[in-house]
Amino acid sequence: MRKWGALIAISLGSLLFLIDTTAVTVALPDIGRDLHASLTPLQWVLNIYTAVLAALMLAAGSVADRHGHRAVYLAGLGVFAVASLACALAPTVTVLITARGVQGIGGAAMAVTTFALIGSSYDGRDRGIAIGIWGAVNGLAAAAGPMLGGLLTQYLGWQAIFLANLPLAALAIALTRTSVPAVPGTRGKRFDLAGTLALFRLATFNALIVCGTITAGVFACLVYTSIWLQDTLRLGPVAAGLAMVPLALSTFAASTLAGRRLQCVPPRIMITLGLLLGGAGSALQAGLDNDSTATAILTGLVVSGLGVGLLMPATGAVLFASVPAERVGVAVGVSTTARQLGQTLGVAALGLVFQAGHGSVDGLNRVYLTTAALGVIAAVVAFTTIHDKASAQV
Repeated sequence: MRKWGALIAISLGSLLFLIDTTAVTVALPDIGRDLHASLTPLQWVLNIYTAVLAALMLAAGSVADRHGHRAVYLAGLGVFAVASLACALAPTVTVLITARGVQGIGGAAMAVTTFALIGSSYDGRDRGIAIGIWGAVNGLAAAAGPMLGGLLTQYLGWQAIFLANLPLAALAIALTRTSVPAVPGTRGKRFDLAGTLALFRLATFNALIVCGTITAGVFACLVYTSIWLQDTLRLGPVAAGLAMVPLALSTFAASTLAGRRLQCVPPRIMITLGLLLGGAGSALQAGLDNDSTATAILTGLVVSGLGVGLLMPATGAVLFASVPAERVGVAVGVSTTARQLGQTLGVAALGLVFQAGHGSVDGLNRVYLTTAALGVIAAVVAFTTIHDKASAQV
């Protein structure tokens, strides 16, 4: 149990901070009714969490490198749990927004430490397996968040989204204390801004940042897929979430299998193939018309999920191999911030594309084709820029 207890503890943290990024979306109408909130404060219930996450990623990574990733991870879990309880008990929307901001602080600490903890807990083939499962959990959480949020809100109330975090955080804390080794940080060093810009002189690191930012568009697409499923096909939040489950399942399966093959296939090839599959999946979802049903996007979702599943463990492994050990926390902070920014910008940019098609099925088709083109561009960047010598260290 001790061997894989660390992976369970680390994966739980990823699950918590990622699900709370998206699960609250479907609960906003109920929150508005219960707390008598208008649209503007409800938007801040969502935005404050991601804004704090993005703002603190780099600082949290630096603190983790200096004081130890395990200690910062445990602190993040504790802050996240307390803030989740405050969210569930919030009597007004102002209190809820404040608690969500505190959640973002804990989430940032968890986000920048999980990958580094895998690197310090496992090596060799076990590390590849652990990275694959961790990547699978990340993909599953990102895709399944709206569905879980819909289920909890519909049957237990929106407060259940936050209360469910408490036992999971408690379990993660207990397993971390017993199963995750404590590796000292570089306490004597101050924050080295010049050394952190130095990361951007690494071609492989830059390629990973570009690819991560672009591929966030796959998840940005889900916003407009959800709009189509609910507004056009008139599916409820739970049914709409279930319609996107194939993406989550194929991501989980591909990521788990990819983790086992990291030492056999050059990650550059795996990353390039993942990007191409992500683009192909988006292209396969295009071609919708007014008579299309939810099954029309099934094949595309599965193919996109396979691509994302290949990407997560491969990009993680290359990041760990190409960045100095003492800067892993900062590097993860930069890459996670880039993904958050990419998804935010992706939603905005694809929204313009969607509206250019008058918000209809034609607009959704344009969104899918745009994402497919971005996938091809990212694949070219990955294949021509990522060095195999970094892959050899995986």
